[in-house]
Amino acid sequence: IFNRSAVVCAESRKTIMKKRTAVIDGDMVVWRSAFASEQEIKWDDDIWTLQTDMNEMKSIVDETIDYIQTQTDTDDYQMVFSDSRNFRYDIFPEYKANRKDKRKPLGIKAVKEWCYKKRNGYHKHNLEADDVIGMMCCGKKNMVAVSGDKDFGTLNCEWFNFLKAETNYTTKEEADYNHLVQTLSGDSVDGFSGASGIGPKTAMKLLDKHGATWRTVVDAYESKGQNEEEALLNARLSYILRSLSEYNEKEGEIRLWTPPTKK
Repeated sequence: IFNRSAVVCAESRKTIMKKRTAVIDGDMVVWRSAFASEQEIKWDDDIWTLQTDMNEMKSIVDETIDYIQTQTDTDDYQMVFSDSRNFRYDIFPEYKANRKDKRKPLGIKAVKEWCYKKRNGYHKHNLEADDVIGMMCCGKKNMVAVSGDKDFGTLNCEWFNFLKAETNYTTKEEADYNHLVQTLSGDSVDGFSGASGIGPKTAMKLLDKHGATWRTVVDAYESKGQNEEEALLNARLSYILRSLSEYNEKEGEIRLWTPPTKK
């Protein structure tokens, strides 16, 4: 017997399964859009001013979203932004302190507010955009993380680097390895230094030679006159949340990363 409703339901399920969503690093998109729309104006030999065009900013955001959706073959998108403050400042007050004196582009607050109203803008209390994206995308086949930030290599998901037009498929094992690399080498952009004198290449050599384990990380720190407490701080600063179980949304509290225990 032909059951039309059953066919419709089956087709609906098929459509839902195929739907792909690009989860976009809104901080990076609006920052770049705002800077790109700035213009210097020379009035005379001694007077210059800087202006921006809100419509141009909006247009750049829209073009970026269209480009991302085309490249990732996604049906929908979500723009994710960082909260004004996040948990990393609580465990390390100097987090991103090196950015305090950097000028923000003109109009960035206005274009961000527009994204919230018109372009699926979203954030979660006490989290950076990276964390929200990680929780939404890790282990999900129909979600694509979108950012130009190299830190996204620590997430086990499909990641589209829209600045390089590169798509990466990172396994959990690879993500864990990359997290240990970051723990050892630190992140000068975010203001934490890792183990003294160890950069990404040296970190990978150590992990490849001695094993990609927490013991290798601690040994490397101790060889530099540092301790496990410093290693753990760097690991927690560099770890991007991957699961809703790591976040208590009601309280805005985080379950901080801890070293895996041997079975």
